[in-house]
Amino acid sequence: MITCPACRHQEYEGELFCSECGARLWDSGIELPPTVTFNSRQLTDLPKTANPAAAITNLNTGQIALMVVGVPQPMVLEGRVEYYLGREVEAGQPPDVNLTPYGAREKGVSRRHASLRVDRRQLLLMDLGSSNGTQLNGSPLVANEPVRLESGDEIRLGKLSIRVYFNL
Repeated sequence: MITCPACRHQEYEGELFCSECGARLWDSGIELPPTVTFNSRQLTDLPKTANPAAAITNLNTGQIALMVVGVPQPMVLEGRVEYYLGREVEAGQPPDVNLTPYGAREKGVSRRHASLRVDRRQLLLMDLGSSNGTQLNGSPLVANEPVRLESGDEIRLGKLSIRVYFNL
């Protein structure tokens, strides 16, 4: 772990900037990897179906789709009022949404990190006092205080990013 010299926040080795205050974490004497350039015109040739949101535009009423950033297949949830998001432990009960296959341990996801709760026609997200925190669209959440989600929001559990889409 690296300690931020400005705010004392703990970051993983290899991080360049503090996720809390934005301060530089590396010594100016360290050589940084070169910036990789590519032909941006290649991006225009991508098929429209490459957009992950297109795969989940036809959600049935009551469905929630979680798109882990970088994973093409969504996780579709339905039939429950509340879901616990976290990672699996060897001797424990797995969470409702097990994020272990997506590198949850390495990305700082707690065993019971956050919850999603359907309340009438809205979806609420709540951090469950996780060690590495939960963010909604880049803003940190206060533990145990639910916040209302909009379809398409990005949640971040530790360093694991997930897009949430729903039709309630």
